[in-house]
Amino acid sequence: MSEQKAYTHIDTDDSVLSLHDCYANSIQFENSILSFYFQNGFWVTPSHHANNYGKTVRTDSSQVDYHLDDDVSIYVFRKNIFGKTIRIEWTLEELVRFINNNTFSLEFLYQYKSHSEQLLKCWLHFDREPHHYECQIEIPTSKVLYRWNNLCYDKTWQIKTF
Repeated sequence: MSEQKAYTHIDTDDSVLSLHDCYANSIQFENSILSFYFQNGFWVTPSHHANNYGKTVRTDSSQVDYHLDDDVSIYVFRKNIFGKTIRIEWTLEELVRFINNNTFSLEFLYQYKSHSEQLLKCWLHFDREPHHYECQIEIPTSKVLYRWNNLCYDKTWQIKTF
């Protein structure tokens, strides 16, 4: 399922990029590289050298590659019949299959980074009650590449007010 594509921008510094509220449309795992594909892109802040718009904007379709140093751990949190939250471990193959066959959609919420691992807090969305599960993806990596071509100036970061 190789979705290889040439990209204009390949960033390793994610301090000016964000996956918050972005949906991965497909996933690929090949040659120890875990790739997430974002049809609607990810966020680029005005601090990025290519963004002179003055606002945080989305990219066009993009890709994030995690070069794995070890096995990925995936935990899905669900409520059992007694209302208690339980943690279920998924394999990487399960996550790839469920996202690629559209059983679930994967929304990135938060990223926590150390020198050798990233913890991604996500939601797995689906079309029946309870409509989403919380998910954590622990990725042992020391190299991440953010690939994209263009900024979409009509897609700016909107601060939600309640």
